Amino acid sequence: MSPFRPSDLPDILAYAGNEEVARTVLWPAHKTLEDSQAYLDWIERNLFFEPGKLFFVWALRKVEDGKAIGSIDFKQPYPHVGQIDYAIAQSEWRKGYVTEAALTVKKWAFENLPELQRFQSFCIASNIASRRVMEKCGMEFEGLRKKAIALKGIPVDLACYALVK
Repeated sequence: MSPFRPSDLPDILAYAGNEEVARTVLWPAHKTLEDSQAYLDWIERNLFFEPGKLFFVWALRKVEDGKAIGSIDFKQPYPHVGQIDYAIAQSEWRKGYVTEAALTVKKWAFENLPELQRFQSFCIASNIASRRVMEKCGMEFEGLRKKAIALKGIPVDLACYALVK
């Protein structure tokens, strides 16, 4: 994991442009390098370093070549709550990379943010792979929020997971 770089644009387009990757996330599949640049610009505008309101985004990278294959972010919607969201290239599904990154972020958060009492994540209820990542990170299923968000204009159920200190 490391910050995104401008040179990552083709890699971002490669994974974020895949309709299967975009199927269970709120953003549309990237169509052009400009879409991926807009994502990098959005990250730059939204990073926040104020204690209690942190927002970070890291690139998930292949160890052997440094290629960006996905992303994971950490945010504090409240000072005592940490939340992660993630996406990864379809070619890297079921290899444990997201779980490894999520466990790393969880460890960092609890070691460095003494106010943190809750670590959480959400996903579309039908996204079984994402639910498994949350379970492997020690988060417990808290329930479904029925038709809680619109995914590509269609209301869908949201699965809620959390680990409480």
